[in-house]
Amino acid sequence: MNIILHFEQYIYLSIWILANFYSLFSLVQAQNEILENNPQLGYSLRDLAHGWAFVDRLRDISDVEWSTWKHFIQTSWVYLILQFAISEIIRKTKLTCLKHWYIISSIMFVLIYWGWKPLIIILMQPVIFSTIIFLGGKKTSIWLTSIVLLMSYNSLKYKYYFWNFLDYKHIQDEEVYLVLFAVAWIELRCISFCVDYIDMKEKFTKEKAYKVSIYQAILDMFSYVLYAPLLYVGPIMLYEDFEKSFTVKNEKYTTKLKRFVWDMLLYLFYTFLLDLSFHYVYFYALQSNIEAIKSLPTLALCGGGLWMGLVFHLKYVISYGTTGAFARLDNMEPPPIPRCVARIHVYSLMWRYFDVGLYQFLSKYIYKPGYSVLSNSLKLSKFVNKLIASLATFIFIFMWHGTVWNIFVWSSLNYIGILLEYTGKAVSSTEGYKWFRTKILRSNSMENRWIAFLCSPLLALSAISNFYLLAGSEIGDLFFGLLKGPTWSNCFIISLSLYCCCQISIALKDIPSRTDIRKISEKKNVNVFVPN
Repeated sequence: MNIILHFEQYIYLSIWILANFYSLFSLVQAQNEILENNPQLGYSLRDLAHGWAFVDRLRDISDVEWSTWKHFIQTSWVYLILQFAISEIIRKTKLTCLKHWYIISSIMFVLIYWGWKPLIIILMQPVIFSTIIFLGGKKTSIWLTSIVLLMSYNSLKYKYYFWNFLDYKHIQDEEVYLVLFAVAWIELRCISFCVDYIDMKEKFTKEKAYKVSIYQAILDMFSYVLYAPLLYVGPIMLYEDFEKSFTVKNEKYTTKLKRFVWDMLLYLFYTFLLDLSFHYVYFYALQSNIEAIKSLPTLALCGGGLWMGLVFHLKYVISYGTTGAFARLDNMEPPPIPRCVARIHVYSLMWRYFDVGLYQFLSKYIYKPGYSVLSNSLKLSKFVNKLIASLATFIFIFMWHGTVWNIFVWSSLNYIGILLEYTGKAVSSTEGYKWFRTKILRSNSMENRWIAFLCSPLLALSAISNFYLLAGSEIGDLFFGLLKGPTWSNCFIISLSLYCCCQISIALKDIPSRTDIRKISEKKNVNVFVPN
């Protein structure tokens, strides 16, 4: 029986891999035909530029996040290595000065590479938040301030305020984007520190005052918020995890360096592969001409959706992995790198395992406190309390990512997906479903087939929702249009592919990513904003 089940899994895996390659092949073939039949189109696409000489092809340069990340690492890697070398000396000679060095080093880093105007923007939030907590502000003040700052930040960046302030005519676009990215990450770190600081103060009674001086608190906050390797592109590491790096046993220099070199070589290879692929797939560049995208066949368009997901995954593996490798040199344990989107079939797993640091933040500071307050103050069912707490979480997600229409649609569809998962989980615990599982399904393998069948439409909705995030409303609407009247052949191919993906995802659910230290799912009694 086990042999049959293993063979079945290999069939699913083969079909899913074949479907991926075929859709990508269809995309490249259709894209080349469009460019060959419309020679002027290639010249009019502003995001196609001359590529590598040995490839002798045009290259898609439209991904701003990717070009910004490369600019960051290319200009700063020498400084980050120098910072680590000095940090290691301080750690072995006078550990108490290490936080001072982190602050000084980060300020020098910003001034040397970006200038004093970006430094003002970067320091603004920690100054505001530290002022609030030292004046006796509570969590309500922290969250109200964070909401006001998010609204101000989103409105100003869309009106090019930051661009004008930073004098963008005399600096590169990537440098402006780095400052914009930094502002978003800094807000999360400020919230993490302030909430932890307030929680610590509240643990002490009036008879036993909280014995941390203002100077020490400022030192703790600014060393965490301004830590250079994670300053611009993340990932978010919670304050409690940052503090652990000062108390854990220091690994041997050679051990840390060997792992760092291996990580850098691996991510450099990934970078080469991703840049090489941009010489052959122009799906992002074609989006500047929506008629060209609309002319793609259905399966080629599905290949474009798959392509966007794979690029999104790989660039975050590279960026989070590289900055995490620098943080690991300083005895920190950054969140695991994202799991591949091609092996995730439901919203809950996407949120739990793609951006683990953001997931930890949302769960610890929004979902769990919100759920606790609702449970203690309102006489509602556990199910309703979870949904309300999840709604508050997704409202913050919407505000943090940007208050624009495509982000709203993406956030809303994600919440609807979570709602459907909650409902499915609730139904699975009823007596009726237990009878159905025992009398009709009868085995775990049959239940997995049933779950994969039910999750296939949810996977399609999950994919389309992500297209709103990755490509905007016009492209997202185009993918939704595929649901109106698909041909029987396309419907069968896509449905079979989605079903196989669900089966593979279920089989690989407990297989971690390369750097997954399994902290999330192994914690006991942890409420999360997606179903367990």
